[in-house]
Amino acid sequence: MANDYLNLTDALFNLFFRNLNRYLDQKCEGTPADWLHIPVIARQELKDAYTEWSTSYEKTTVPHTPVDTEAKNEMKVQAKAKIRPFVNVYLREDQSAVSDIDRTAMGIPNKDKTPTTHPAPDVKPETAAAPSGKGRHTVTALNPRTGDHKRPDLIKGVAFAHRIRNADDPKNNADDMPSVFQTRTVRDFQWTEADYGKTVDYATAYENEGGKRGPWSDVISIIIA
Repeated sequence: MANDYLNLTDALFNLFFRNLNRYLDQKCEGTPADWLHIPVIARQELKDAYTEWSTSYEKTTVPHTPVDTEAKNEMKVQAKAKIRPFVNVYLREDQSAVSDIDRTAMGIPNKDKTPTTHPAPDVKPETAAAPSGKGRHTVTALNPRTGDHKRPDLIKGVAFAHRIRNADDPKNNADDMPSVFQTRTVRDFQWTEADYGKTVDYATAYENEGGKRGPWSDVISIIIA
C-alpha cells in the first residue's frame, strides 16, 4: 500500500527499525522508566526480530548470493509481522503514555483526528401513503433514483413529518410539522377514531450518518378512515 508506513526500501526500513528500538530503549529502560505498559518479553521479541533482520540485511550490503537476498526478504516479512501488532497494541492512540510526538519520532503515523464531514443529502425522496388498516396509514420514502424504498448510499434513515388538519384547512408545510426519525424507510401511523374523517399531511426527508437532513419531499395528503 502506498501509505503503509512499513513500505520502505531496505535501507530505510533498517533505519526505521533501528530507530524504533532505540526510542523504545529510552522510554522503557530508564530509571524510572517512562513507559511501563510494555511487557519485557514483548520488548525482547522486537529486539530479537531487529537483530535477525539487521544480520540478514547487512549481508546484502556487500557482494552476496541470491540465497542471501532471499533470506533477507524473508526476514523483512517476518520483521513486519512483529512490528505491526507491537505498534497496534502498545504504541497507538489508546495508550495515553504514548503521545503524537512520540509516534512521529518513531516514524509511526498518527491517526487523522479531523472530524469526518457529512454534507447534507441532496436527494429528495418521493413520499407515498396508503391505507393499511382501520385508522392506519403506511408511509414510504421512495428513492427517486431507483423507484423503490431502498436508502441511497450514505443515508442512515428517514425523517417522517406528519400533522392532522381539517379537510378545508390549507396543506401544512413540512418544516412546520412534527417529525420522527427511523432507519427504515417505511413507517405505519395509527390514528384514533376521533380523527376519522380528518386529513393528515405527510412528508419525508433523508438523513445521513452525520445527522444532517436533506430536502423534504412534496407534502402529500390522505384522509383518515
